[in-house]
Amino acid sequence: GDISAQLNDQKELEKICLRIKSDRNPSVIVWIGTCTTEIVKMDLEGIAPKVEKQIEIPIVVARANGLDYAFTQGEDTVLAAMVHRCPEYKECKINRKEPNKQFEVQPVLNQESVFKQSQLTRFNLVLFGSLPSSVASQLNLELKRQSIYVSGWLPSQKYSELPGLGNNVYVCGVNPFLSRTATTLMRRKRCQLIGAPFPIGPDG
Repeated sequence: GDISAQLNDQKELEKICLRIKSDRNPSVIVWIGTCTTEIVKMDLEGIAPKVEKQIEIPIVVARANGLDYAFTQGEDTVLAAMVHRCPEYKECKINRKEPNKQFEVQPVLNQESVFKQSQLTRFNLVLFGSLPSSVASQLNLELKRQSIYVSGWLPSQKYSELPGLGNNVYVCGVNPFLSRTATTLMRRKRCQLIGAPFPIGPDG
């Protein structure tokens, strides 16, 4: 490939990211690669780690080739890319003596979920989908009233607060048309997907 072109791309992207850092001070920057970057042979995945090291801000690269992904499925594309940056969930047993009892989800043979009182939460629930902070807080409170504890959100308020994902983590979508994110969560992170009814989930 053209090495000089690659260096120019890196410098231009670094300049833009530094401007964003100065104006917005974000916890993460997302690069969305469209068909244009493919045509000009721009190696976003190769440039991102170098720029990330220079500006000291995490950079997530999301591939959105084609009009469908770029304009109508942008949220799904970005969230699917962000899944790979989530830490691996490690189950840890913590003995806590609290008056408030929590609930744990136990799978049964008929694929329904029952809630059993326990001092420990065996399974974590992560909700994925972009919502305003006020709406997410209301949803957290509503689920808490129903004895459902939300352990994390994707995306989170801050990049450093991305939820841990793994075998014992249940995930549920809050927006429709997040099939790529759901597939990535199940295949890459081995999470358990909850098919939720209206108004939560892909059928919402």
